[in-house]
Amino acid sequence: MRDQTITWRQAAQRAAEVLERADCEPNPAMVDAKVSIAEGWTQLAAALSEIEH
Repeated sequence: MRDQTITWRQAAQRAAEVLERADCEPNPAMVDAKVSIAEGWTQLAAALSEIEH
């Protein structure tokens, strides 16, 4: 496995992308799953923002 880094802005962008896909999802269970994933990305973005600043 190679080392990878991500900034808070990239994590926030991932959250937005996942939410956008959830908005187009017809299956309610998948919507819930994608919203949960987006929340994780958002939490990561917040934590990284605190570290970076």
